[in-house]
Amino acid sequence: MTVPQDTKLIARERRRLMKLMDKGGFAVPSRQVDVNLIIATWNIQNFSEKKTWRALKYMADIIERFDIVAVQEIKTDLRGLAKLQEILPGKYRVLVSDVTGNNERFAFIYDERTVEATGLASDIALDVRSADHEGFQLHRMPYCASFKAGRFDFTLVSVHIFDSKASFKEREIDVLAGRIDKMSKTPKAKVVDQDLFVVGDFNIKKDGDRFFNALVKHGFQMPPILKTLKTNLLRTGTYDKIVWAAKAADIKFAGRCNIVPFNQVLYQDARPKGGKRQISDHLPLWAEFEINILTQHLEQLLNR
Repeated sequence: MTVPQDTKLIARERRRLMKLMDKGGFAVPSRQVDVNLIIATWNIQNFSEKKTWRALKYMADIIERFDIVAVQEIKTDLRGLAKLQEILPGKYRVLVSDVTGNNERFAFIYDERTVEATGLASDIALDVRSADHEGFQLHRMPYCASFKAGRFDFTLVSVHIFDSKASFKEREIDVLAGRIDKMSKTPKAKVVDQDLFVVGDFNIKKDGDRFFNALVKHGFQMPPILKTLKTNLLRTGTYDKIVWAAKAADIKFAGRCNIVPFNQVLYQDARPKGGKRQISDHLPLWAEFEINILTQHLEQLLNR
């Protein structure tokens, strides 16, 4: 891996990035083992082996602030993801999907010191008719996996809704939300953990549009800020979400949720500034949850 020569410039920008995430309106909470869980989702545009060392270093600095990150838009070649894992500190592990629509993969990057994978890792496929093998599938098949953090067991589903014809996009969101809602209401012995998060790029432009309504009509909950929080680099749309199923009564939102607007401090020497071409056209989105509540643990045991 080629390391840039201008290490001082990069160090200065990394220091500004740390300050951005440490203080002020975009501060990220400190991770506390067995106390809180910080989940992030990030559509990293065209994430392939072509990402530079500088971009990967910045990406690693951001990712290590979270316990688990769902990444969308990873391309077929996984060398970029492998390089990122080498740069990350501690014991970060990766679960990655097969290639799906638009030659994209999904991945979960998690710190095994705070989050444990518990066995499930699978695409979410919809039923097709046995007679003719025809039926509806999402263009990019969502990826899900099961985890445990402290006393808290949960399932994380990562999505990237295809931004195509409006009726197709609305149907993708509606069908997926309906499927996840059904999964959350199925007894645990027959399905994944009922504490289901769905995160990723829904390609929803604004609160109250037909695509937003296709999601919330199934009862999904989300931090209130996500109705208006714009998550792309240009801050023009509420594309990305962190939501959870209505049945997931054991999920305790801690009240903090935001983006990491890295473009304010990174690639200030480039044109255009901010890193759109080098890193991504989407900003990382995160939310904090409480996980060490004994009553929460007991409720999970009773629900089994």
